[in-house]
Amino acid sequence: MYIQRMALNPILERHKGELDKCVTCAICQSVCPTFQLSGLEKLSPRGRIVLLRRIVNGDVDPSTVADDTFNYCTLCYACQTACPAGVKTDLLFIGARQEIAASKGLPKAKQKVFAALESPDRVEKAVRLGSLAQKTLGEGTVNKLAGGMVVPKLRGKPWLKELPEVIEPEGGKVRATVAFFAGCMSNYVDARAAYASLEVLRRLGARIIIPKAQVCCGAPAFNNGDFGTAAKLAATNLALFEDPKITAVISPDATCGGAFKHEIPELLWDDDELAVSAQLVAAKTMDWAGFVLKHLDPRFEPTKEPAVKVTIHDSCHLTHTQPHAAAGIPGSQVFSPDHLDQDQPETGGSSRLASKSGHTQDNPAPAKPHLSVHKLLAKLQGVELVALPESTVCCGFGGSFSAMYPDDAARWGGRKLDSIGNTGAEIGIVSSPGCLNHLETVRSDRHENAYRLMHPAELICERYGWTPGW
Repeated sequence: MYIQRMALNPILERHKGELDKCVTCAICQSVCPTFQLSGLEKLSPRGRIVLLRRIVNGDVDPSTVADDTFNYCTLCYACQTACPAGVKTDLLFIGARQEIAASKGLPKAKQKVFAALESPDRVEKAVRLGSLAQKTLGEGTVNKLAGGMVVPKLRGKPWLKELPEVIEPEGGKVRATVAFFAGCMSNYVDARAAYASLEVLRRLGARIIIPKAQVCCGAPAFNNGDFGTAAKLAATNLALFEDPKITAVISPDATCGGAFKHEIPELLWDDDELAVSAQLVAAKTMDWAGFVLKHLDPRFEPTKEPAVKVTIHDSCHLTHTQPHAAAGIPGSQVFSPDHLDQDQPETGGSSRLASKSGHTQDNPAPAKPHLSVHKLLAKLQGVELVALPESTVCCGFGGSFSAMYPDDAARWGGRKLDSIGNTGAEIGIVSSPGCLNHLETVRSDRHENAYRLMHPAELICERYGWTPGW
């Protein structure tokens, strides 16, 4: 019989009481992408909780647990929102990943990536070489060299190097001063969403400070159980972003914003030196659209652009780990634009989700979307917002999930694209550059061109002909 080690990691130790809340009702299975894809109990939130109880109780050695058990999870946390008992699965599953990583070690490819993240110079060199290798050797060869993980198409040069340290607002009148966190997807893969996000902020009166020494937000390391690297990255960023003159910390990436708002404070909860800084930065971290609405009072003039139908995919991080709080905007369980200004009841009917494997479960009332993007785009002249069925259902990106399980990530992404296509919208809005890149890749592979995908800031810039003015 396995005998429990002397101590669990701090996050799992602090939150292991959440395991006792679970009554194994299986409501979580109806909203879980990986259960819907596999139909396997062990790959459902309930199955993971049952196993984690045994690990915590010392009945199972974490080194004997198959990597897929907790890695085969997009970390969308829809299960947390759906759970009637309020089990905090986000922290439990991250804690489980750390226990397993500590007992058997991270895969070498992940170790190398996370070690490099601590040094922007090393990341820049790796990205430059990776970009060159993708062009000369082919993306498939680079993926093999990365241990089988799928590497997105890389930029040859970090985007941050192209930016000034300060961008002044259009017209010179400062309505707010913000610190801008780019995020790795924008910095090393595709900067279109970040460019547009900066331009909208500038046009509407924000003075933008861009700390050039910023590093990865730490979410990839944290989410894969490498708490040591995540803490080092967090310490570097906190020192840059806790300036009291800064009104808010803004990122075009909902995932990075979620890291500052949710994951870093949890990671550094018992750190005597950094816990207060983590809380201070979290308190002024806002989602991009929510900040524009609350502090810049956007009033968009009529445009000569033709009318367009737009539908919105709601970010998992905004919906499930920081719902409605960042923007100070009440949520709604009904996704129709007609209900943006109405308060909706917390109860509702059920729908059904059918998995590729044929498994079907009754689904509870849908999660309430974070409405900042909806309300911002509703202000645009000539834009008709079309309701997206299952708007809060994960797109399948899941960070390292799509890198490790590309085929299943593409299958789930295809489901999201089917929903977008069926609305008849000409544009699908995606608020996370990582999710946007993932869905663009799946759409390209499917040779679909009936609609376009873009970040909300890109839509605003396109409608008004705004281009970077710095």
